[in-house]
Amino acid sequence: MFADITLAVNEVAAALGKKENLVNMANLDPDLGLPRVRQHAEYIMRDLKAHGIDVHEIIGGMDEYPVAGEKVSELIKEKYSDYDFAVITGVPHAIPMENIRHMELISITNGPRQVLPLKEMGHEHVLVEIDLHPKTLGVSEIVESEFGATLREVAKEV
Repeated sequence: MFADITLAVNEVAAALGKKENLVNMANLDPDLGLPRVRQHAEYIMRDLKAHGIDVHEIIGGMDEYPVAGEKVSELIKEKYSDYDFAVITGVPHAIPMENIRHMELISITNGPRQVLPLKEMGHEHVLVEIDLHPKTLGVSEIVESEFGATLREVAKEV
């Protein structure tokens, strides 16, 4: 479901002619993690590629949130420090604030208890995908997210 947000952001950027300004980072290394986790990474990458989405930076395996967060922070510091905003899905609090503090942050998580701590950290916009787990159990393709659907609807108006 979080991959759908990446997909929706890319679709909207393409519709606005701004896709060249977009960098996709994902913790989808298919060689890391337990076999089922690696398989999920393969499925997600397959679906993103089928929609023409390039993942520019692989930042680790799906269950490596602390490692992935550090990798994102370093990549932003080294290559993307001039970007104005970031859309962060999954575990936004895993990314240290040091190198993203200057950005407008749009963070999507599945835990309502994470909203206040994320806002206190400096994440300006925090959304929750409440039904993430029930909707994604047993699936092998990207599932539409509420935020992704909303982005697509708003883009129709532009």
